[in-house]
Amino acid sequence: MALSRSQFAAVVGTDEKWVENAARALGRRLEYTPAEARWMGMIRLLARDLGIPVARAGELADDALRQPPETRALPLATSQDGAAALVVDLARYHSTFAAALSAALNHGGPRRRGRRPPSRPARVRESVARAQAYGVDVSLLREALARSPAERLARLDANAAFLNALRPVSDGQ
Repeated sequence: MALSRSQFAAVVGTDEKWVENAARALGRRLEYTPAEARWMGMIRLLARDLGIPVARAGELADDALRQPPETRALPLATSQDGAAALVVDLARYHSTFAAALSAALNHGGPRRRGRRPPSRPARVRESVARAQAYGVDVSLLREALARSPAERLARLDANAAFLNALRPVSDGQ
């Protein structure tokens, strides 16, 4: 399954430009697949949250993602004296990644820059103008929309009562 650039960036948790720059720094051409997004997301996590350079984060991400996904405490790096260690909860990372992937696939990723599409009222006005140009009499529609919701409901009830009065009365059958 291929992701769009904006979906890929949303899964990684960054913008498209960061993804492009990181891929260039790593000398890698991305394929925009979930597997690539998982790898790039791990790099983003290590680089952003821990301040690790992107190249080193790429190496650590390779090491981490080779391990079973249910691994809870994966030591990626340890100091020479063993006093400090970089430990990743890989199971949690995979869970977070799955949620981000689902959100990107179902919601399309982050909003794009630039002009927003026309608002709904503008499209409605355009539709009414087209209907008028086609020859549709929209005066009743405009008259109804000028009324309050309570007035429209009262009118609807009156029309329903009128229609019920027109129906033939049954003889008790």
